[in-house]
Amino acid sequence: MLAAIFGLIQVARSQGVVLPDGSQVVSSETAGDTRREIVAPAGAEIPEAPNIGFIDSPTTTCYKPNPAVNECYVNWYYLSVDAYPSYMISMTVQLNNAFAANYAGFFQTSMYAPYNMRDKGIKVPCGALNSGGNPYLGAAYSFIIRARDSANLGSANYGTVFCPAHP
Repeated sequence: MLAAIFGLIQVARSQGVVLPDGSQVVSSETAGDTRREIVAPAGAEIPEAPNIGFIDSPTTTCYKPNPAVNECYVNWYYLSVDAYPSYMISMTVQLNNAFAANYAGFFQTSMYAPYNMRDKGIKVPCGALNSGGNPYLGAAYSFIIRARDSANLGSANYGTVFCPAHP
């Protein structure tokens, strides 16, 4: 059972993977369709053990509080990342490649944003049945969560969330 639980998250250490902007992937993890990475800027010496951690972003959800309105909210139970002894500079959220949220740090080694920090969440249209490619749900939203620390290392999570359909 324990092996099955740990088998759900596959860890891949990246060595020499260079992204189109010249930055290098230091480490990455994949679980199903969700991926998270730690990235060093172009030309930086890659640390053997980066200070910035993976962003923890559990329980991505899209919910519809009013069934009569085509209005849904995307939210996470919490967003969290740390970089001790470096400081966290920022954490941003993009939905479908559009800026949706920004969290800024000031002399703090970790950053934590609970679900209620964004009121109901990030407001999006729910979409018609199958508009996101799932025959039982509405629109699909890809998300990118990025964090940057004072050592200029970055961490990112990528995934997709489906919303309930609006008739």
